[in-house]
Amino acid sequence: MGQRPNVLTPEQSPQHRLGYMIRELREARGLSMRELATKLFVSHAKVQRWENGDRPPKDRGEVELIDRALGAGGFLVEMWQEIGRGVAASGHVSESPAHVSDTSLSLATVVSQAATSDGEGIFVPARLDDGTVVLVALDRRAVLRAGMGIGTAVVPGLPIPPATAVSGTGDPFGFARSATENWSGLRLSRPVPDYGVDWQALIPGGRSMLGSQLSLQIHPARVEGGRVIVSIPDQRRAEEFLTRPNRNLLVGAVASEGASQFYVLDGRSARGRLTKNGGVYEVTAPTAYELDDLTQGILWAVANYDDALQADDQALAETRSDLKAYERLSASAVSREAAPGLNDVAHMWLGSDFCARHILRALPELPEVPAFWTREQRGEEASAWLIFDHKYPYLRETTKALGSTSTRAFCIPEDVVRSSPRHERILLFLAVALMEAMGIHTQFTADPAYESVEGFVVAPDKEAVIANWVRGDGMWHVDVTARSSVVREFTNAAQDVGAASVTAAPTAAGRLRALAHYLDLPWSWLIQRCAQLARAGSAGLIQSRSRLVSAAGIDTACKYVGSLPADH
Repeated sequence: MGQRPNVLTPEQSPQHRLGYMIRELREARGLSMRELATKLFVSHAKVQRWENGDRPPKDRGEVELIDRALGAGGFLVEMWQEIGRGVAASGHVSESPAHVSDTSLSLATVVSQAATSDGEGIFVPARLDDGTVVLVALDRRAVLRAGMGIGTAVVPGLPIPPATAVSGTGDPFGFARSATENWSGLRLSRPVPDYGVDWQALIPGGRSMLGSQLSLQIHPARVEGGRVIVSIPDQRRAEEFLTRPNRNLLVGAVASEGASQFYVLDGRSARGRLTKNGGVYEVTAPTAYELDDLTQGILWAVANYDDALQADDQALAETRSDLKAYERLSASAVSREAAPGLNDVAHMWLGSDFCARHILRALPELPEVPAFWTREQRGEEASAWLIFDHKYPYLRETTKALGSTSTRAFCIPEDVVRSSPRHERILLFLAVALMEAMGIHTQFTADPAYESVEGFVVAPDKEAVIANWVRGDGMWHVDVTARSSVVREFTNAAQDVGAASVTAAPTAAGRLRALAHYLDLPWSWLIQRCAQLARAGSAGLIQSRSRLVSAAGIDTACKYVGSLPADH
């Protein structure tokens, strides 16, 4: 960033505090003065004067532009107002019995990580002397006046785990604490002003997933007659929230034995369920939409894939059309550089779609019923079978084309299972259940020696179709070959796994039960929860925005699992 133009003393004046804040936020976002000036259509010298404290922004409109450009959430506007009131810098935050050690947090870091309460205070992550991370409740105006000179502070509720969940009045239903404790990587923040949003949720990404964002509004709820009744005290606030075009969830909190259970509804679905009961507005949701590992996994996968595909919708359609020329070739390996402007999920969709069509074109020419091999190992990859719009039709068409039961092998080593969170293992299980529902006999090996085998379809000892898009160097690699070395390798792999499958059983129910055991998933719970969700349907839980995402695979898999016997 180069040397700073001067050394500001934030306690000197409101102008200096504002300049200090602008500079810290700019540098935290990796922007030079010139880059910020370009974003705001002002001169470099003007930005320099703001940051030096020589000449603050001239009016509210100008400071609001700076605030938005730096993502300050209104802090800069409030600091600018302090200048107008001529408030002098004074004091530090009062001491409390709990001493907080130096957090080494810059002002910009504190602002960007702060989870605000109802507008009167902020919660700052800090580290105690013993290393425990807590949230420090600070008066918001005192923070601004003190220039973030944090030494000691009032610490409510010690200790708080490093999940940045807010307690007390900032989280009356305990949602933040519960969600962040049970959903690794989830980040929650309280927007100020909230504009009807109780929590803004940043959903984690994955190896290829990019992450997603949800707006949440939370209300008290009760369970009656197998349904969840969410009480809406402020109809206008709820309607404004539910009519926004962005992805949002209405959350009902049901108090249960000292803790709350949470039920979620997609905003679009909740909008059509808003009714008046006496003087209170209510929304009804099925108990199947309880937020647990099953629904969390579905929310995670659909939100990630849906948002990424919608973001690249037009460019993806154009690229798919441009790449159709490759369909005339029996073999091709296309780099991601062929679609440089697309995100990773769009590359995945293109590769998956091309490989599916390649296999369907080649199947009629194979001399006998083939064996399939797929490279998916984790829920993130496997959830494509449940969510991508072409996957479910592809399974139906391959089953119809073969006219008999086929086999599909997987390689999932034990270390992959151990390192996968439970919601990802559930997604993998559901993807396999979808295949078994289509009459496909699934087989599994834990031998990591097979991890490098590409996706293939082989007519044993005769001919092979290569179709790989998972964990490959490019978007896809496809081929049709009768080369003996390649056909023999694939034939041996398929036969080896078939002879020693870790899920071997004569029935689909037996194979899925064995898979649940291997993935360390409770069999009876899976059947119960899938049956509940199948009856309710997944559309009310989360609705897709992209035309390339479908819930048909999820619903089919849940219906099939829910129909299986729970006893041994």
